[in-house]
Formats: sequence, structure tokens, C-alpha cells
Amino acid sequence: MLAFDKGVATGIKLLILDVDGVLTNAHLVLGASGEEIKEFSVRDGIGIMVAQFAGVQVVFLSARVSEIVERRAEMLGVREVYQGEQQKLDVVRQIAERHGVELSAIAYVGDDLVDMASIREVGIGVAVGDACSDLLESAPHVTEAPGGRGAVRETVEAILKARGDWTDVVEEFLASI
Repeated sequence: MLAFDKGVATGIKLLILDVDGVLTNAHLVLGASGEEIKEFSVRDGIGIMVAQFAGVQVVFLSARVSEIVERRAEMLGVREVYQGEQQKLDVVRQIAERHGVELSAIAYVGDDLVDMASIREVGIGVAVGDACSDLLESAPHVTEAPGGRGAVRETVEAILKARGDWTDVVEEFLASI
């Protein structure tokens, strides 16, 4: 199970999530007429809502472009979505500047080579449990759960537990729905 330093976790203001392989299981289903199908975890979705409820803004950052990602973000109340971005660290730096935070105030979850630089530069860098081998070897933190199967939820829980407010946030969140 993930565990983070309380001081670092308390400073986290933004949670930036890769999409394919983090919010999904990295599988892409294409229908005969060109429709794209992605599978998202409901548990990850609740984790995203709890993170936002706790004051951690969530951002989606994908190298691919997909209308489905916009729809999922809307469902979860995620207001910032960046797609078609291959140079993710540049975008992470721009997001930090726009929000007026240091890179140390960002948690980033990824699964592949395009996420490596961002994971190394932020306050909490996380690879999902089934990330590519190079990322698994170099990431400071690795989830037990694979992408699309609870890795985001595991990360959110670890941040809030390190801060010491998981139980209170969950109780308040449940009372608000």
C-alpha cells in the first residue's frame, strides 16, 4: 500500500492524472464505425470526487485526444482537461504556473514513458502497478493496483491518510451526497 510523508502530502494542491493506462486499463476498443470505447473504474471516480471535496484539484492530462475523456471529466466535476499533449512536463509546469503553485505541490500519476519526466519532477510521483518497466524502476512510488482498477483511488487515499484527514473527509463527503 502506498504511504507518503505527511509534510509532502499536506502540501499537495493538484492531482494530475494521465488517462489511458491510469484512469483506464490501457485497452482501447474501436468499433467498426470508428467509435472509441474506454472503461473507467467507479472506485477511481469516487476517489477523484473525494480528492476534490478535500480541496485537491484534479486535472486530466493525456497524450491522446478523445471525446470520452471530456465526458468522464464532466461526470466527475473535473474542470481542467488537457489532451493531445506529448510533452507532458511542459504542460505540468504551465498548470503549476497558472495555479500559482510549485511543482512540489503536485501529485502526478502515470503509466508510460511520456509520464516519466513529470513523475520525477513533482512532489508526489506515482506509477500505476502495471506501468511500463522503465517507469516502475524509476518512479518514487508505485501503486499496488493496476491502471483503471483502483490506482487513482489508492493514491488519493494515501495522500489523505498521510495528511491525517481521510476519515473526516470521507464522513463529510458522504454527508454531502
